[in-house]
Amino acid sequence: MSAPEMFTLDDVRDLNAASVARAAAFARVAGSVMVAVGVVGAAAWLWITVRQQAVFNGGSGAADPLTPSRDIDFLRRVDAVAIYVALLVSAVLATAAGLGLRLLADYTVARTGGTLTGFRVGDPLPPPDGDDDMSPGTLPPPPGRLPGDGAGRWPAAGG
Repeated sequence: MSAPEMFTLDDVRDLNAASVARAAAFARVAGSVMVAVGVVGAAAWLWITVRQQAVFNGGSGAADPLTPSRDIDFLRRVDAVAIYVALLVSAVLATAAGLGLRLLADYTVARTGGTLTGFRVGDPLPPPDGDDDMSPGTLPPPPGRLPGDGAGRWPAAGG
């Protein structure tokens, strides 16, 4: 009977990196949701503030408890807006926490050897702008070949 296989240090490191990468993906999604919630909260604060000022001006119709002839002074308007500042602060904090989660997730992915841009080690670099040797729709030539000998052409580029 053969001996059971054992985890090596490299196996444990790879499993840990994969686990951290999965957690970072979840944190990235949670951060995006928090940013969206913060934006909705800020929009709600803005809507409440504008609607309240419209009510003070008598622009909300017949059901308005304030008559259009009643003048509201500046300090009362500020007092009415100040009531809802907590909503704005909560929205800003949710947005900041969401952006912080996304930053932490991206940093974690970068530290564990993942890619944030989609490029991996060994991927070919695109040609620099103004390079006349290659037309659009062509890939860089494989090592050992010169541009223009037909190597690396995309099928949709007329070839």
